[in-house]
Amino acid sequence: MPVYVSMQVLYEFTIMTSIPEYLSEISDEEKFHILLVISSKPIGAVTKKYLEMPSLLHVHVCPTGREAIDIVNKESFDLILSDYDLDDTDAINLHLNLQQSGINIPFQLFNITDRDREILTTFAQNPTDESSIKNDINIIFNELSQKIAQSIELFRTRNRLELYTRHLEELVEERTRQLQEAQRYAVIGEVATMIGHDMRNPLQVITNMQYILDSALNKMSPEEHSILMKYGIRDIFNRIGGEILYLNKIISDLQDYSRVITPEREITNLEPLFEDLILKLSPPDSITVIKEIESGIRIRVDRLLFMKVMENIITNAIQAMQKGGVLTVKAGLKSDNISIFISDTGIGIPEGVKARIFDPLYTTKPKGTGLGLAVCKRLIEAQGGTISLKETSSKGTAFEVNLPV
Repeated sequence: MPVYVSMQVLYEFTIMTSIPEYLSEISDEEKFHILLVISSKPIGAVTKKYLEMPSLLHVHVCPTGREAIDIVNKESFDLILSDYDLDDTDAINLHLNLQQSGINIPFQLFNITDRDREILTTFAQNPTDESSIKNDINIIFNELSQKIAQSIELFRTRNRLELYTRHLEELVEERTRQLQEAQRYAVIGEVATMIGHDMRNPLQVITNMQYILDSALNKMSPEEHSILMKYGIRDIFNRIGGEILYLNKIISDLQDYSRVITPEREITNLEPLFEDLILKLSPPDSITVIKEIESGIRIRVDRLLFMKVMENIITNAIQAMQKGGVLTVKAGLKSDNISIFISDTGIGIPEGVKARIFDPLYTTKPKGTGLGLAVCKRLIEAQGGTISLKETSSKGTAFEVNLPV
């Protein structure tokens, strides 16, 4: 990018007795690159010489509008300076053609009087040290250089303002989206609290009644029990028990998502936690469980909340391997964190779903609330940790949980 040099330097460059050292050291890439389009070779040569004298500008001269369009399509310029009358067109049509070609750079007329044009033509053909002519030339190029600097500075300032405005608009859109998302989650939390509270009492009654019925069934005589089995009553009661557990999980997820979480942390060994959890979940024989947990790792967590998260992730992994597979649980020290890596060899998560898996109420399962992973994220973050989807494909999925040592 060309350097920004004070306009005063540009304005006074023709009357300087010597070129300052810092200007002579400006590289070609740092200069303002100007394309001068002018059909008069003598005036073009003089203009190029005097504009380049202080080493602030690099001027490329071409004689026709057609050649100018070809050049700017191949090279980058900071400004196009064009004489009005050209051999093949005029400045107005050249400017229109450049705009139609999608070229958006400052365009300036080489606008000098007939008298100045005559002075430059005469001087180009017969250079002289006559003070009056040199003074006239200084005035011509002082004004021209000042206009060039103003045009480039104005163009760049306008571009910076446009970029800044676009950035502000993006920030406003992002803040608005975040506010709308926060309001949405707040509504979800309020609804979850209300539903969880209203469902808990009747569900408890159903649970108690199911327990009483189950106790009564166990006390029946073999003859009475065989009659129930004949009509599928036992299977119906078992199905009711399963649905009660599912409803209870929904209510727990609703309450975990909506309530204020205050973890009660304690230091505990990690390996026994996973031993108990795998025993509780009892994966089918078609699933091989691999545990790679560094010996002696102790973790400071709320045991209940931590187990709830691990149970959710591992349950999802088991459900993703309907035809069997490998469930891997790894844990070890990673920098200042304890990293827990849980992977499966299941069907994976669809590409279009990955970005939303932690969103509340978003699910692709025919039977699910979409709160499971949202609750997991909330419970882990409440303990100063993170949870992330590390990888997923048709060969399986892996989640990573990091908790501070």
